[in-house]
This record gives sequence, structure tokens and C-alpha cells, in this order.
Amino acid sequence: MTTTAASDASYRILMREGCRIVYGHMPLPEFLALVQQASDREVLHAGTARMLEASAVIGLPSALARLRRQETPAAVERLRARLGRAALRLDPHALRWLAAGEHGPASLALFLLLTGVRPRHYRGTPRDFPRDANAFRRCRLLIEQVPSLRQALTVLAERVHEPGVAEWAALAQSWDDICAHMDYEAPDWRYSADGASGTTAVLACFRELEAA
Repeated sequence: MTTTAASDASYRILMREGCRIVYGHMPLPEFLALVQQASDREVLHAGTARMLEASAVIGLPSALARLRRQETPAAVERLRARLGRAALRLDPHALRWLAAGEHGPASLALFLLLTGVRPRHYRGTPRDFPRDANAFRRCRLLIEQVPSLRQALTVLAERVHEPGVAEWAALAQSWDDICAHMDYEAPDWRYSADGASGTTAVLACFRELEAA
């Protein structure tokens, strides 16, 4: 592991698994210079930065995956300590997803609806409904990676008359059908759902329920 510190000690850069990990406040000109040094194959990965409690992480996808695997146990324990008693309401799969899973506004809203536990970094509301196929993809990964939430999804489906939750309830009722449609449109949806335009169109129909 290599460490580079700023002259004013406002930030430091660690090198791990070939990834650049920035901690602290890095001035914008210096950050832009760091990004420009990256190769075309390297990516700026917000999820890994959140997991490491870093300001930014840049690296090759394969290197980022190795880094996440190495750091997941420690990230789970940090999360457990921060949640305190609320952690007792979550099983190991839920804690792992919260610490190291793919997050977006919709998947975090769904997690809150299904568990009653608000992620510390989430400031949204149930109105953060999935607006496109990639947002639904992250919701689907949540249910796949936390199997215990499948039963909670069934309970959510019964809340169709509850203000602010109706579109989520309708989505839960149609969950399997939407998943089957996504499987057809984007067989590799676990990696990307960019080509699932039909799934995005279906999600737009559910938003109309809330507007009605």
C-alpha cells in the first residue's frame, strides 16, 4: 500500500490493488488532474468510495471488485456499530447489502419500505420510485441478495391503497412479471440493463398511479 499526502495535509491518496483512494478534501484542480491521469478503462466508483468512507476511488473494474471483496467484512462491522440497536433488525445479508451493495435512490427507498431501517446516507422518501430499467435493476439486486426481503415484498404488495406507497405496492404485485420481461430484454441485467427500454416503459405506467 502506497500513501501520498498533500502538502497541507488536507487529503491523502492511498494505492491499493492498483486503485487510487482519496481521503479528505482534495481541491478541484488537483482532483481533475488525478482523473485525467486515469486510463480509459479506469472508472470513478462512488459505491467503493462509500464503502471505504473515502472521498473518491478510481481503478480498473477488476481491481475495484477485488478491493470491495477484501473490504466488505470491515465495512459490515463499521455499519453494524453505527446502526447500533437497529442492526438487530437486519439479517447478515441485509447488513452486507447496506455496506457493500449497489445503491441508488430507488433501491434505498425500497430497503427502507421493506425493513423500516433508514440507511444513514439516504435522505429520500418513498417517492424515489425506479424511473428506468437500471434503477429497477438495483432494486432487483437488493431482493436477490437479501432473500429474506422477498416476504416483505409480498406484504408491500398489499399496501396498494396507502397514499405515497401505491405505486410501490403495484410494482410489488407485478414484480415477477417485470423481472421476466427484463430477463428477456437484458439477459445480463446483473451487470447492466441499458437495453431494457421496454422495462423502462412499464415502470412509467406505475408512476401514473401516484399521479392519479
